[in-house]
Amino acid sequence: MFAGIGFLIFGILLRKLSGYPAIGLFLILLGVALKTYYIIQAIRSGLYRPGKELWLLFIGLTLFLGGLYLRAKPFILNPIYLIILGLGLKIIFIIRFIQMVRLNREKKIQS
Repeated sequence: MFAGIGFLIFGILLRKLSGYPAIGLFLILLGVALKTYYIIQAIRSGLYRPGKELWLLFIGLTLFLGGLYLRAKPFILNPIYLIILGLGLKIIFIIRFIQMVRLNREKKIQS
């Protein structure tokens, strides 16, 4: 999970601060793939049971992607607010996900 987040952040920085946008995009996609793989494995192993917190992820992704799309379009609201709100919801989901996985690991250890 943390490696995926690291690749994602490094890819974003590489795209914005260097002349290598293709490598940055690759790192972003690799980070997303690693996070997705970890979440799916946690579900399969029983460490994580999806619940209402998934709405944070879906709404966050929708706002984030909608903000990215609307950056090139005239819109009433500045799309950066949608992007920031979407990222915030995704971060809250990740924090909640990590809390739930840790709690389930502790329960398995105690059993």
